[in-house]
Amino acid sequence: MKSLKLIDGDLSFDSNKELEMVSDDEEYAQNLKVIMQTSLGEFELDETLGLDRTNLLTKQFDEELARADIVEALMQEDRTDEVSDLTFSQDKLNRELSIDLEVKKTDGDSVTVEDVNIDAG
Repeated sequence: MKSLKLIDGDLSFDSNKELEMVSDDEEYAQNLKVIMQTSLGEFELDETLGLDRTNLLTKQFDEELARADIVEALMQEDRTDEVSDLTFSQDKLNRELSIDLEVKKTDGDSVTVEDVNIDAG
């Protein structure tokens, strides 16, 4: 599959001011980031898309509950078979959560996605 390339949620243009594209694992990883950075119900055209952030952005952070919510969200991407690794890095002062993950696709390949930032500010 091909998709428009996004950088920090904005369309990316090359040096000739042409829209850039992503494909294959880069496109898949971008889809996973979009799902995780979209609050569940936020996208009006598909309110089932996104991540329930309730357990991620609480004062009493519970890693297991957060992990379950992330896995549920990532399974929205049809090519996802399982989340094989998930690591959290919290910045409590700035109210940010950074997530690194490794996902096994239905074709057997693994994809690593790093520094998915969830901002509570």
